[in-house]
Amino acid sequence: MGGAAFVSGRVFGLSPFWTGVALGAPSVGYILGNYLSGRFSMRHGTLRMAAAGALVAMLGLGAGLAVTLAAGSDPRIFFGACILLGLGNGMTLPNALAGAVSVQPDLAGTASGLSGAIMTAGGAALSVLGGVVLGPGTGAWPLQALMTAAAGLSLLALLLVRAPR
Repeated sequence: MGGAAFVSGRVFGLSPFWTGVALGAPSVGYILGNYLSGRFSMRHGTLRMAAAGALVAMLGLGAGLAVTLAAGSDPRIFFGACILLGLGNGMTLPNALAGAVSVQPDLAGTASGLSGAIMTAGGAALSVLGGVVLGPGTGAWPLQALMTAAAGLSLLALLLVRAPR
C-alpha cells in the first residue's frame, strides 16, 4: 500500500479528501477479515485460515489487475481490490502470527519479534520496489502487479509450511 498514495494523487488525480477515503478503504476489509479469523480459526485451524486469507488477497488483487489491463485504470477498481487485500490480510496476519508463536511456546517472544521484523523488512523492500516500478505515465498496473505477486508469494510460503504436530 506504500505506492497507493502516489497512484491516488498522480495517476487518478484524487483530492486529498478522496485519497484519505481511498487509503482507509482497506481497513474495512481488514476489520471483516479479523472478525472472520476470530469466528472461524478455532474450527478450521490457523494454517488453513491464513492460506485462505492469502488466497483472497491474491485473487482480489489479481482480478483488479485483470480489469485494469483489460479496461484501463479506475480508482474504484484499484481501491476495491485493496479492500479485498485488507480482507485477506485480516484473515492471514493474526493466524500466521499465532502459528509462528505456537511452534515452541518457550520461544514465543522471539518468534513474535522475528515475525514483526520480517514483516517490517518485507514491507520496506516492497515499498522501495513500488517506487522503482511507479513513475510518471506508468499507470496503476505496475503496483497492482507487484501487490498481486507479493500476495501470491505469501500464499506459496503458507502452503510450504507444515502445521506443528
